[in-house]
Amino acid sequence: MRPILEHIPHSREQSFYAGRYKGQGFTFPWHYHPEWELTYIISGTGTAYTGNAIRHFGDGELALMGPHLPHCWKSNVNDGEQVSSVFIQWSADLLGDKWMEKSEFSAIRKLLMNCESGLLFSGYKVPFIGERMRELVRAKPFERLLAFMALLQDLTTLDAEPISHGGIQYQDNNASKRIENILNYVAANYEQKIDAQQMADLTNMTPVSFSKYFKRVFKKTFTSYLNEYRVTQACGLLIRTDEPVEEIGYRCGYQNMAFFHRQFKTIMKQTPLKYRQQFQAAQG
Repeated sequence: MRPILEHIPHSREQSFYAGRYKGQGFTFPWHYHPEWELTYIISGTGTAYTGNAIRHFGDGELALMGPHLPHCWKSNVNDGEQVSSVFIQWSADLLGDKWMEKSEFSAIRKLLMNCESGLLFSGYKVPFIGERMRELVRAKPFERLLAFMALLQDLTTLDAEPISHGGIQYQDNNASKRIENILNYVAANYEQKIDAQQMADLTNMTPVSFSKYFKRVFKKTFTSYLNEYRVTQACGLLIRTDEPVEEIGYRCGYQNMAFFHRQFKTIMKQTPLKYRQQFQAAQG
């Protein structure tokens, strides 16, 4: 997937853009823009791509994207399932030139300057932030701006962790197309065995050259990326289905269940069964 530059709409009526999306799944392309973006997933599940990181997402996710950080949410949608989100996008000149340098905005400045890799928020306040974002979309211009500044300040009090640990670098169109082919191939074939020779053939490289190229661009090995993608898909199946854990492991490309459990625990910091139980408990 090659990230595309998204142009954020502006108008005289608002100094930032706030909107809500509702439809048959999140299908937006992998994109980037010079603005910050705060997104709250009201409903929907799937795979999220942020920089060089992939993860499972679900209802109630609150994420902050820094400028020029490639990102997108892709749905795992059942027939007839509707998804929705609310988002806010703003530029560095939100309140004029150098507004963040004023002492009143020191906490906000620190937050925004430290989200170049994206931030994922957690804690009991997250749903309340999501509700305020929905109210903000419907507010009149002056009230909208005041509410947004208060919301940014409150974000500084939430627990947050970086999402990505290194950005994907693009030098030219050929490099972008090569990366697009790699990610699309993994998405289409992760259920099967994927070896270095297949990827080398795909990219017109030798296996050694491909391994070095992938690590330089993604800041991780191809094996690590493949395991992260497979575990992300397993997370979605654990949540959406009642299939046995072992069956899910096989469906996600693992022939050795001990290895599947080990990889899942390494990436998710818990076992597949614990992950499913934790989600079910959260649903009441």
